[in-house]
Amino acid sequence: MAYITLISLNANGINIPQKRSQVYHLLKREHPDIVFIQETHFRHNHVPNMTSKFFPSWHHATHSTASRGVSIGMNTDLLFCISAKLVDPNGRYIFLKGKTLNTPITLAAIYAPNVGQIKWFLQMLDSLKDFMEGTVILGGDFNLPLDQEIDSTSAASPISEKQRSRLKMALADMGLSDVWRMFHPEVKDFSF
Repeated sequence: MAYITLISLNANGINIPQKRSQVYHLLKREHPDIVFIQETHFRHNHVPNMTSKFFPSWHHATHSTASRGVSIGMNTDLLFCISAKLVDPNGRYIFLKGKTLNTPITLAAIYAPNVGQIKWFLQMLDSLKDFMEGTVILGGDFNLPLDQEIDSTSAASPISEKQRSRLKMALADMGLSDVWRMFHPEVKDFSF
């Protein structure tokens, strides 16, 4: 399989045209094949037109309030034939299943809640397990560090190490791993 370039953005709302324009400029400059956007803040029945010359294909999960939302956008250069879609009615995830270059791939964009993450993750992973086919690419905002010591500025966490281990085991059982962390195992850094 050829390589696929990805970007994951925590947008903190892209309802206004100026913020969407900033996203379009970034995508034009970086030219990824796939973009995952969390915190779109799009509401049901109120999704602005996201199509552009380079990203004509967008898929969204929305909610009745403007506090959630995820989107997956695909570049015109990516030949991805979608066979199935699963959209969370709470605007927390969207899964797309399809093929590119005859290779089955599942794309999953997620935005985990700020509380109750472990329970939410285990339920979401069960849904993903039933849906997925081929290589799974998961992008999004976990709202929790997988390793409290190197993924966070704080040593304290409301999530116990036992709960965190349970999530790590569930991710490993599905063959999911943090690609950035694999290449930077000792670096104390994080996205937010």
